[in-house]
Amino acid sequence: MKKFNLEMLRLTSDEVLERSQMKKITGGYGGSCGYRHPSGQVWCGMSSSQAQGAYANGGGNWCCGSCLSNGGSASYC
Repeated sequence: MKKFNLEMLRLTSDEVLERSQMKKITGGYGGSCGYRHPSGQVWCGMSSSQAQGAYANGGGNWCCGSCLSNGGSASYC
């Protein structure tokens, strides 16, 4: 994965997300989401957007670390 140099973007600290904000977007600690297809096949360690995309394309269930703390269930991961 290519890393970006934030200095080149000339962003201020107000324009950059804090770690806690980034965790909310990614659904936890990065790759903390899982998806279960209706056929029973399971994928774990996905990003939130990957899990949501898989759900949108195939149905089934998805959940991230953040939804687990809100009563959701990803016992399949």
